[in-house]
Amino acid sequence: MSAAPTARHRRFLAQLAREHYVQGSSKVELGKAHGLSRFQIARLLQEAVDSGVVTISIEADATDEDGMAEQLAAALGLSSAIVVEDDNESDAAQRMGRAALSYVDLRARPGMRIGLAWSRTLDAAAEFAPALPRCTVVQLAGALQLGSHRPSSGIFARLGQDAAVTMVRLPAPLLVTEAETAADLSALPEISGALAAADDLDLAVISVAAWAEEQSSVWEKCSPEQRAAGVADGAVAEASGRLFNAAGADVDTIDDRVIAVTLDQLRHAATTVGVARGAQRAEAVRAACAAGILDVAIVDEALAREILDPAGSQSQTAVQITAQTEESS
Repeated sequence: MSAAPTARHRRFLAQLAREHYVQGSSKVELGKAHGLSRFQIARLLQEAVDSGVVTISIEADATDEDGMAEQLAAALGLSSAIVVEDDNESDAAQRMGRAALSYVDLRARPGMRIGLAWSRTLDAAAEFAPALPRCTVVQLAGALQLGSHRPSSGIFARLGQDAAVTMVRLPAPLLVTEAETAADLSALPEISGALAAADDLDLAVISVAAWAEEQSSVWEKCSPEQRAAGVADGAVAEASGRLFNAAGADVDTIDDRVIAVTLDQLRHAATTVGVARGAQRAEAVRAACAAGILDVAIVDEALAREILDPAGSQSQTAVQITAQTEESS
């Protein structure tokens, strides 16, 4: 297994790819410009594809998907939406993460301040982290330890290897058991500085979860009493530990134990991208839009269908279940 390309090499691969695929330079022209043979250029372009620096989309059959994305953006009042195919559950998280990172790669400009919230989705796609222009990347939320697994921050470790990126890490857990602990940690200079860095974001990427069992990493870390209190207070959704209700209003049930970006900071970001997967998160995505924290949504097909046609989505599920029952009888 070959070693992953360094950040510097990934930037070179990205440069070659732009010159070839976007600007139309031939392999011969690239070879002359960079002092390489056209065969070496061909190998480097293939490496750019294999390593995820370049992703190739075939648009011939994309009409339905594009139409669904346009309808979704219109239905939610967003500037745009991206719908990711949900044909393979085994790598669904990685595909969602890659879509989010591809969006960052497309929108990133020199001098930007980009905020990324820790999530299992982004970590699953860490190996496909783009070679960014010179910019600042802010960690918007602390990490969570789930079960016996140590907290991961693979996406931040990967981006931190890039000399062009100034990393602002948030060296704290996302959720602690006591409000006093959260206050003490948040007062530390390295943590307060990271939290303040989220005040003026050009681009932010967050995960949107439902406040329900098996739908939120934060729910999993809360006590039964805290979960019930959130529900009683009206919470239906969660983003980086911040709860909100169906109308988009903040729900502060666990706020004093969370170390992460606030909903107001997300509202003030120039562009905020919300990533969500699964039809069960439809209400959460609607709530995030009502909260004014989303400009762009990246969702899978099941979630898009549930938002656009909840009755049709439920009917389709019923038909599938009926068909399976008939086959097994």
